[in-house]
Amino acid sequence: MQLSNALSDAVLMTVCLFVFFRYFARVPFYNKLLWGIFLITVTLTAAAGVFRFMGITELRHIHSTLGLLAGTTGLAAAAAGIYGIALEQTLSRFTLIGVVTIGLVLFVLLLNPSYRAFEQVVASFTMLLAMVIAVFGLLRKNMKVLWVVIGVMILGLATKVVSNQVPLNPTDVYHYALAAMVVCFGKAV
Repeated sequence: MQLSNALSDAVLMTVCLFVFFRYFARVPFYNKLLWGIFLITVTLTAAAGVFRFMGITELRHIHSTLGLLAGTTGLAAAAAGIYGIALEQTLSRFTLIGVVTIGLVLFVLLLNPSYRAFEQVVASFTMLLAMVIAVFGLLRKNMKVLWVVIGVMILGLATKVVSNQVPLNPTDVYHYALAAMVVCFGKAV
């Protein structure tokens, strides 16, 4: 049982739910659906993580699979949502279907153990794409997108902490940084 990891996952789950209902209530419908896909995949992963880290080891595979879903379909939806914020556009049904299709294709491909090594590459590329879109929004004088840049930078710093030896639990640092990123994304709206 890893109580600190369960607690950080519970905080992440709570933050995701709070941010969705607090910040994304008044965004256009398809934009809201895309943000909802991102936040629900992260929330479900965190919920499975709470139980896994509380000692229910049978959920290890489910937690891993939900994490992969959040890292593919969820991040693709977040990148599209950031596009909507950066360019101040209402996204269409076609965009929603296209993004979800791309995310699910990536998810199914990465379920194959021979492609599983590309999971980090897909997540890193998607976050890089989100950062590029946010910078493009800043170039268009949309200062709200600065929150997206801050959120992505926080998550980037957290992944650096995970790879270095620090006195903090790297999983907890990642969960709290992900929660901070979600709050930043909400403030961007």
